[in-house]
Amino acid sequence: MTCQMATRDQTAPPLMSKLQFETPENVRVNFSLAGLGTRYVAWFVDQILVMVAIFAILMVMACAGTSFHGVEKLFKDLDGEDSSEAAMYVFGLAMLIWGLGSFFYFGLCELMLRGQTPGKRLVSIRVAKADGFSLDGAGILTRNVFRVLDHIPLLWIVPLLSARSQRIGDLVAGTVVISDAKAELSSIRVELAERSALESEFRFDAAGLSKLTENDLQAVEKLLERWNSIPQQQRHKIARTVISSLMEKLNVERPDPASQVRFLEDLLAAELRRQQRGLG
Repeated sequence: MTCQMATRDQTAPPLMSKLQFETPENVRVNFSLAGLGTRYVAWFVDQILVMVAIFAILMVMACAGTSFHGVEKLFKDLDGEDSSEAAMYVFGLAMLIWGLGSFFYFGLCELMLRGQTPGKRLVSIRVAKADGFSLDGAGILTRNVFRVLDHIPLLWIVPLLSARSQRIGDLVAGTVVISDAKAELSSIRVELAERSALESEFRFDAAGLSKLTENDLQAVEKLLERWNSIPQQQRHKIARTVISSLMEKLNVERPDPASQVRFLEDLLAAELRRQQRGLG
């Protein structure tokens, strides 16, 4: 499910703490922007993991007899030249290895873990598209290509000046970092979390559920919460539109109009069970 617009709370301070999207079905979903302190902790944890991974790779190479041999050959080739030039060459090579390691680490993790790295998951934050659309590979690639610029100390001030705390890579890629902390369960989630699979009329497989975004789930939840307050004719029209956007991802047939609510309830209940099993 995609979103068409992002709106800013008129009472919010210049530095935004909330991000709100409105879907084509007029269902609003809200996100909290991650704080800079939380993002730094996640970055610090990830950098330690990158260091450990690179060190482990170098140790494996050393044990295989290739790493030390390569360093020895390097200095032999530079024999007779200024030692500072050799040191700069080695430093540049180390930075290249570090940069490539960071690029692949952050890029692959955010791609495979739906906008998260181990560090981000530890502090419950994730990357999302700033316009409300689903995070894609192009956005992840772009934000991580520009990561090298974000390491320049002079540019560390950019997130402080950005209303959404975006770094250069985020601004170019159109992404933001949002809080993924588990909010207090709504009444509908509390009710559906207790529903077992045996009580479900509609069944959904894990592969289909894994394709749903947080926007999809929030739209389903908000619709179910507001169901009784929406005029009868309008509620079924909205439900039909929401279900249409989910059918392709779930690879299921459209339910009968009389079963639309049951379909949405079983869907949300199935996703809650999947999350509780730790498969998400």
